Amino acid sequence: MRVVVIRVKILETNQQVELDVKSTTVRELLLRLGLTLSEHIVFKNGEVITEDDIVEDNSEVVVFTVKSGG
Repeated sequence: MRVVVIRVKILETNQQVELDVKSTTVRELLLRLGLTLSEHIVFKNGEVITEDDIVEDNSEVVVFTVKSGG
């Protein structure tokens, strides 16, 4: 099985990361990055995806931090 390279942009820190994985879900991706599901929304190719969605090779992934206060 070939290795999948996923490029991820984290908007809050303006950081870009490349991960070499066989396949991954959004949940696994966030865990690898040390980010929490409850504080982040993930977009793949411009569309919001859920924690169980699979991220494939050549996908554009953007992680957006959600913050609230009061």
